[in-house]
Amino acid sequence: MEHTLKCNVLKCRKELGDRALVTTCSHIFCLECAQQSGMITGGANSDRRATCMACNGDLSKPDDAVVTVLDPSEDYKTSVLSGLCPNIIMECAGRALSFWAYQTTQEIVYQRYLEKNLTEKFKSLDMQLEKTINDANTEIDNIQSQVKGEVSRAEYENLRRRFDDLAKAYREKTRLLSESQERCDRIKRKAELGQLQVAASNEIDAQLGVHSITGISPQRAAGQGFYEQQVSTGPNPTRQQPIVNHGSSGGPASHQRGYAMFPNMDMAWRGQGQPNANSGKRNHTFMLLGSPNQVSLQASSKPPCASVRAT
Repeated sequence: MEHTLKCNVLKCRKELGDRALVTTCSHIFCLECAQQSGMITGGANSDRRATCMACNGDLSKPDDAVVTVLDPSEDYKTSVLSGLCPNIIMECAGRALSFWAYQTTQEIVYQRYLEKNLTEKFKSLDMQLEKTINDANTEIDNIQSQVKGEVSRAEYENLRRRFDDLAKAYREKTRLLSESQERCDRIKRKAELGQLQVAASNEIDAQLGVHSITGISPQRAAGQGFYEQQVSTGPNPTRQQPIVNHGSSGGPASHQRGYAMFPNMDMAWRGQGQPNANSGKRNHTFMLLGSPNQVSLQASSKPPCASVRAT
């Protein structure tokens, strides 16, 4: 691709057309910039600018700055160097090539400088972009943290309210359990106290009942072993039946007043009236049923037998 010359004014830098102003200091300018700077005037040459716009070189001579045709015709190419000796032609060609090389070198330097500036500017913009991205990411993280914090705070409030409700329910259940336990304890104590009172009353009633039957105090009767066993014979033998006899004091020992103390009195004690050897009378025989704690005395003359039943 052929290199295209550009105006050497840095603020212009536009590509040159058919005509341009060329100086002996190897610079070239567009006609617009040359006219604005005063290097080209419509009057005498004394009124034109005598310095180069690019390097401020002296251009006081008439041929130091001339307007040239960049796209000459074939006739101009034929006649421009015609009549010149080969040395002049070669010198003119050499200077023209030097001008071209200088312009090309300056363009390369300018492009490198422009590349350097653009690279630095790109790096700066890249750093700014990275900083902007980091700031944006930081802001996003902060917003997400705030959102999560709001959600976490809401969850915390819900959990706290739930914990308070559960704690309140637990305290209520604990209170109800304590009240139930207290009522249960009171009922147990009341039942135990009632059982103790009943047992004491039964014990007193039993002691008073036995004393009224035998005439012997319970303490004395407990120390004596007045037991009389009767075992029935036959196909259905009965259990041993303790007999409590109430007869005259002059009879034998087996018919004397007796007192029987048994831990379990669920069995029936029965006996028939037996004649007293001394008096000829029948002794009264008693039947004890039930527990020894609660007994009642019932006497009968036909047959002369008395029974004591549990109440």
